[in-house]
Amino acid sequence: MSTPSPAPADPFAPEGVQFRPVSPRLATARLIVSLAVNVLLAVGLAVPAVIHSPWWWTGGAVLAVLSLWEMWFVPRQVHAMGYALGEDHLLWRKGIMFRQMNIIPYGRMQLVDTSQGPLARHFGMAEVRLHTAAASTDATINGLPVEEAEHLRRILSERGEQRMAGL
Repeated sequence: MSTPSPAPADPFAPEGVQFRPVSPRLATARLIVSLAVNVLLAVGLAVPAVIHSPWWWTGGAVLAVLSLWEMWFVPRQVHAMGYALGEDHLLWRKGIMFRQMNIIPYGRMQLVDTSQGPLARHFGMAEVRLHTAAASTDATINGLPVEEAEHLRRILSERGEQRMAGL
């Protein structure tokens, strides 16, 4: 009789790794943009509904349902985002249904920068963008408080320089 094998480890939650979440204000910023677009589309559908046919109101109903779904989904999506600093690499995970984990070695980082748009500035957030030689391993960690984004940029730059020195 064979012994049952242990349950496989979750590749999106490695043992001993503590992921730092992004700011929950990112959900608010994303919802503002999304709902503003939905309102503009609803107004665009209301005009032909009044002028031509009441069937155009169906589009407005679809947008209302879509807005409700986004208000449920976006906070969950933001809650699933997180990063962790390993000894030799940065881990960045995101996604609920289609989960994704990027592992970027510090020695492969070519450029680390921070940026901030007007809405992110209003909410006190910034993003850290990592560039590597391979475009498929670039990563953008958005929704970080400004101080944390600057601190992360500095740490990643220092670790990247240390690892590159050995090449």
